[in-house]
Amino acid sequence: MRTILRACVLAASIASIAACQRAPESARSEPAVAASTTPATNSTHATNATSNAFDVEITLTPAARERLVSQHESLIVSADYFGDPSAQAQAEHVQGSENPWLTLHRTQVELEGARLDGTPVAHFPAVSLDAKQLAWTDAPDAPQVNINVYSGRRSSPDNLLDCTMFQDTLAVASRAPIRLACGLIGEAPR
Repeated sequence: MRTILRACVLAASIASIAACQRAPESARSEPAVAASTTPATNSTHATNATSNAFDVEITLTPAARERLVSQHESLIVSADYFGDPSAQAQAEHVQGSENPWLTLHRTQVELEGARLDGTPVAHFPAVSLDAKQLAWTDAPDAPQVNINVYSGRRSSPDNLLDCTMFQDTLAVASRAPIRLACGLIGEAPR
C-alpha cells in the first residue's frame, strides 16, 4: 500500500510540476541539494555508475507523432532518482524527509526532430549517487527511479501528451529497455 501511495504522490507531484512549466536548461541535470547533516551510519556505499544506465523506448500513437512533428514539438523524458527516508532521517528532520521520498538526482532527455522517428529512445547514462544521501534512505542499496514523459511545450504552454510511467528500483530499470506509451491528451485509451 505504501508503494502505491508513494507512486501516486510522486506521479502527482511530478505531473503538477510538469504541467506548470518546462524546466529551465540549468535544472535539467542538476542533482538535488544534499542533506545538511550526516547520518549516524558511516556508509561509503554509492551506486555503481557503470551498471545503472538505462534506455526508455517511447511508443507514440500516430496522432501524437503527427502533432509533435507538425508543431515542431519535442518530447521530454524525465528521471527522478529517490529513496524512502529512513527513520533516522525523519527523526533528525533531514531536508526532504518530511516528504514520502528523498530526491537523490534528477535528469531529463529531450528528443526532437529526427529523433522522434520510429520508436524514440532516450538514453540515460550511468550516474553515481551520493553515498551520504543514500544513507538517509531505507534501502541504500536499492534506490528507486520514476520516469515520466511529456511534451516540450514549444508550441503550447501546456503538455500535449498522456503517457504511461515507470517506477521501480534503478537495478530493474537498467536490466532492459523501459517501454512507455504516449498518446495525445483526450485521445482514446491506448
